[in-house]
Amino acid sequence: MFWGLILEPNKRYTQTVEKSFHVSMACLNLSTADDNVVQVMLYYENSSYLLCNLKKSSTWQVPLDLNFQEGTTIAFICHGHGQVHLTGYLIPDEDLDLDEIEEEDEDEQVPQLLDKQSKRKATDSLKNEKNVKRLKQEIEAESSDEDIELDGVNEENDSDDSEEDEDSLLNEEETEEDEEDEEKNEQDEEEKKVKIQQKDKKNKQQQQKKREDKIIINGKEIKQEKNKGEQQQNEMNVQTDQKKRIVEGGVQIEELKIGNGSFAKNGKFVSVYYVGRLKNGKKFDATTHGDGFKFRLGKGEVIKGWDIGIAGMKVGGKRRITIPPAMAYGAKGSPPVIPGNSTLMFEVELRNVH
Repeated sequence: MFWGLILEPNKRYTQTVEKSFHVSMACLNLSTADDNVVQVMLYYENSSYLLCNLKKSSTWQVPLDLNFQEGTTIAFICHGHGQVHLTGYLIPDEDLDLDEIEEEDEDEQVPQLLDKQSKRKATDSLKNEKNVKRLKQEIEAESSDEDIELDGVNEENDSDDSEEDEDSLLNEEETEEDEEDEEKNEQDEEEKKVKIQQKDKKNKQQQQKKREDKIIINGKEIKQEKNKGEQQQNEMNVQTDQKKRIVEGGVQIEELKIGNGSFAKNGKFVSVYYVGRLKNGKKFDATTHGDGFKFRLGKGEVIKGWDIGIAGMKVGGKRRITIPPAMAYGAKGSPPVIPGNSTLMFEVELRNVH
């Protein structure tokens, strides 16, 4: 989950950390800065620490690697004339385990299923008892009929007895129908309970997703609005753990792999492998073997989109960098390979920092 903080010049931003987070980058807003140095300071436990110096003409973006734990009281401030953007991400909770939640939900359903089975057994036993009683009544009725015939009882008494037997059988049938209706109602109620539990479980998962779709700006949580297409794309990218962001000049950076080596900083020589494509997917340039393409970062030796997009990478990392025309070759392009006003897409792997 993304974390960000905008520092206005000479204003102090104090907070007690409610959710652990990591600060990855400090970037100067070039539209608000002058040519003087802007200092970003951190205040912690009655001590001040200089995080970085930013300057519009040379160093306007510096990578950071800072973790702040929950409950820590900190303060940020920038000295100078220029707005500074701090960016990073929230550190996920290791205690939250969705599999445990699902197991608890399943355990809650087991007693109800057992209750349902016990109710059915009890109903079957009642039916058996009633069948035995009915058989006994039929046998007693037959024996009473025989006794009446031997004693010479008239036909009117026989008809009365038969009517009573029929009434008792009808009553028993009605009782059985009532019991079947009750059993059916119980089954319906059990099914409703299971459906409600499944719905609750689904709602919990959706709420968890919504929490993941929140960003923090200036210490406040803001829910991101997403259209259906973006939601589908995010669902496809959940397992790949890709991170996208847009930086200066509309340059879009997509992290394909986080490296674990040295940082690519302005003024350093870097070596990269890359593949360049036009927006229609046509490849126009590539270097994927040997020592790679070597240049000095942040000194204008390459197109500006490269200086912006590669800054902050670690050796071993890979990025997909999408560069708008203004940060590439502009309206003229680079004939005949690159037409004018072309958006360029590069897959870049940082091989070394010298």
